[in-house]
Amino acid sequence: MLDLSFPWPIGPIPIAMTVWASYGLYRAVVTRDGVTWASVVSVLGLVAFMAALTAQVVKPVINQALALMIAQFLGTGACFLFVKLLWSVQKTKPEPSVPSLRRPDVKMLRGMGICLSFLIVLDGLFFLFPDAGKCAHFKGYMANKCAGKELFIGIHDLPVEIYFGVVLGVPAMAGLILGIWALFRTAGLPDADEPGTKRVPAVDVRQNTEGLA
Repeated sequence: MLDLSFPWPIGPIPIAMTVWASYGLYRAVVTRDGVTWASVVSVLGLVAFMAALTAQVVKPVINQALALMIAQFLGTGACFLFVKLLWSVQKTKPEPSVPSLRRPDVKMLRGMGICLSFLIVLDGLFFLFPDAGKCAHFKGYMANKCAGKELFIGIHDLPVEIYFGVVLGVPAMAGLILGIWALFRTAGLPDADEPGTKRVPAVDVRQNTEGLA
């Protein structure tokens, strides 16, 4: 029999955020707005809930930190897939152009380093302190406060940890993957900030086509 007594493994706040995310995604598809900041955040919230629900149903027996890293990797792939689908239904798309290809500059490399460092710190904390924050460690007032928090957020266990781990970790992993893809795509080309090289402006495909006609 289904036990609906509080606290839930995934609390009312993550569930309410998932309902909002589902509506935002539905609206982006119906109105054909496609890829917007709101729809991207909606995708992230929906994927995080799907990962937490999967953890609750499957109950993996592997290390929690390893389960979190797998959830972040698969969640990043799911987010890319959802964004691709949103892009396919978007009614207005930017005009196609051929950009000037240069290797990423120092700012982009620094951003990749920040994303990697954030992932290492986040997953490292889950690995070093897997039981931190659980209500069993508190007594008296702090135990009551922790129990009240669990009523709204959910039991401090793997599903909730994966939910927030995906919400925080997937954007960093997505930025890191996009940076690595840019490095491979522009391998062998001059650096964007290399002195003595002239940046080639983007070429408008329509103008070239009209000129040939």
